[in-house]
Amino acid sequence: MNPPELAAALPYSGCDNPREFLKRLEVRSDPISLALVEIHGRVARKVQEWKPFVCPDIRAAREFTREIVAKAKADFLAERAGGSEALDLCAGPGGDTLALAEHYDVKAVDREVPRIEALKINARLHAGHAVEVIELDVMEAELDADVVHADPGRSGAKDPKRTEPPATELRDMFSEVPHMIEVPPAVKPRPGTVVFSATGEVRSVCWTNLTEKVAAVIAETSAVLEGLPRKPTEALEPEEVRYVIEQDPAVRKANLSWKLAEELNVHPTVVAGEETVLASEDPPDLTVDHVIRVVEVGEEGDGPPTIRSLGVKLNPRRLAELRKTYKEYDIVYVTKAGVLAGKVIYERE
Repeated sequence: MNPPELAAALPYSGCDNPREFLKRLEVRSDPISLALVEIHGRVARKVQEWKPFVCPDIRAAREFTREIVAKAKADFLAERAGGSEALDLCAGPGGDTLALAEHYDVKAVDREVPRIEALKINARLHAGHAVEVIELDVMEAELDADVVHADPGRSGAKDPKRTEPPATELRDMFSEVPHMIEVPPAVKPRPGTVVFSATGEVRSVCWTNLTEKVAAVIAETSAVLEGLPRKPTEALEPEEVRYVIEQDPAVRKANLSWKLAEELNVHPTVVAGEETVLASEDPPDLTVDHVIRVVEVGEEGDGPPTIRSLGVKLNPRRLAELRKTYKEYDIVYVTKAGVLAGKVIYERE
């Protein structure tokens, strides 16, 4: 196996540090191999199991949709819109395309030739006849389909008008078709937004016309919490809190903490304008997908603690102080109203 082939394969092998491994093999001066390690290292962290996958560049790898999130997005479209044909715009190397192909015959469109070539190979390897790859500027795509998915390039953009192409124009262009359009994660949720999380982090924010509310979706379980977004207003008084219920980030991003708190019969809380954790005087229900963990406040655990800052900037000195002061606790929440430390009594797998 030559160095580039080895570099492309290493990230999927379970090797802890592929770059250092290559250096030990004296290929450190080979820029192609080092680039391949970086590209495939990013992809390998996003796929659920090893599979041969072609990715043309670092930017494509950075924007490549995590496999479990792509499946959750495709499931959401299929369950709510149905149909048999899908259009995947700005398809890149095909992360979303392959997930859509589990439900639809897909026309995958992109204008960049390296991505098109990668997509053709990936579709042939993993989707067979279900994908037709089309080289075309998506703003010129006069193609019919039952549903439309688009993942425009973001490159750090925070405004949906500044994606490439603009997400606002794509939304208007396909307003009459069931659609899901990826927008920058900084976009504030409004009715018609779906927030997807995976591994405890927000991974995707999309506009859609398949809900008139906001939905928070846990990719691992496809659990959906849906409602109209609103900020809770209740302040958190640390001395009154017996249990902390940490909601999934998708819930917080979607401004649906009030909805989850209502279902659990606990208190949503905001301190100085910052939404924090949910709080309860009594042990809460521990079987809800949208809860990450439950902490019994004041109880020592196994330590050392995980520090969670909620609206408070922590410098290294303050972090060190917290770890020393609360060294016997499992987790420490730092809010503008004070510190809550305790023992984890439930943690979502």
